[in-house]
Amino acid sequence: MYEIDKVKFGEFISELRKAKGITQKELASRLYISDKAISKWETGHSIPDITLLVPLAEILGVTVTELLECRRMEGKDTLDVSQTDDLVKKVIGISEEESLGRPQIKKKHVFIYLGCVGIALVEMLLLYLLCGKWNMEVFPDLFPVYLMMGMMMFFGIYFWFFMKEKLPAYYDEHKINVYVDGVMHMNIPGVYFNNHNWPHMIRAFRMWSSIGMITLPIIYVALSAVFSLWRPLSDISILLLLFLGGLFIPPYVLGRKYQYAKGEQPEKKKGTLIKTTVLLLVILVFVGVLSFFGIGTMRSATRMGCVENADRNSWSANYLYLDGFMQRNIWNEGDSESLKVLVETEDGTFAVEIKDEDGNVIFHQENMETGIYEVKASGKCVVRVTAKEHKGSFYIGD
Repeated sequence: MYEIDKVKFGEFISELRKAKGITQKELASRLYISDKAISKWETGHSIPDITLLVPLAEILGVTVTELLECRRMEGKDTLDVSQTDDLVKKVIGISEEESLGRPQIKKKHVFIYLGCVGIALVEMLLLYLLCGKWNMEVFPDLFPVYLMMGMMMFFGIYFWFFMKEKLPAYYDEHKINVYVDGVMHMNIPGVYFNNHNWPHMIRAFRMWSSIGMITLPIIYVALSAVFSLWRPLSDISILLLLFLGGLFIPPYVLGRKYQYAKGEQPEKKKGTLIKTTVLLLVILVFVGVLSFFGIGTMRSATRMGCVENADRNSWSANYLYLDGFMQRNIWNEGDSESLKVLVETEDGTFAVEIKDEDGNVIFHQENMETGIYEVKASGKCVVRVTAKEHKGSFYIGD
């Protein structure tokens, strides 16, 4: 196979870069690769992937032909038939490995993906019918579910049909944790993409999209049934954790596990596994505390021009438009054994439901007009506001 003189190519790249006043780091940033890759090019250890030739030539102010020829070409320079043939061989040589990684749409992938989409669409229809039957009392928050399922379907198209099965050779030669394929940009800190871990990561992404879109409605139904009467946890927040966790955690774990070929595994630093485990546990505990104790507002609402202020003892919001629900916990720890509910309604409908820490409804008011309401309450209270195209404001606190 005809090969480019890597040393000559690297010297030419280095000369052009320095003439432009660009550092290796700046050039790498503009090409979405690591600066180590640039260093490898310039020292003659490797050459760029064919997909980088055009942007590299544009940045350095030369033509692709000049890059491949490793020299500036005057206007009078022309290539004869043999030179043109050599140039084509160079391009073929660079692209040969990359062509092996181009995705091929397989029939079994089409059947798997379309089958999962079909099942998911049926489940979405059933959810809609269930909501109509129970008047949204048991299943109140379909939009976030539909949104997450739609994203799984959308990304599934890329993962199943367009994601490259094999990475270019420079991913194996350098430690690169950024993957760029058109508009698709992926960066997983601590994981270097290469052809050892890439097949496993692709499999994880495909499983996330296909299994996720099928199981998400089932999980949602189960959570809605469990938390229909008492909601210290938000079913939507749990779904979101599963959605994001399924997308990032399995690829990270598999990417780390298969990052090196057998015999190439570097010596692990003592305590690394323990530190990683402790960090994950801290994150899980933190998220659990936020969800269980309601530190933070759980919501499935469309808001426009909304200014929200909240702390442990009070919650207020002023907005131009609110449609959907918002929920958080409030602690009445003052001398007063009552909460004040101030509502201003300019348009639309507004409702408030307050439960004590045992799950008993202590206040429920629909179609609230402008006014002040007092609720006998102490300790932790679960407050849920539901609006329909509402314009106005509210305050709930001691």
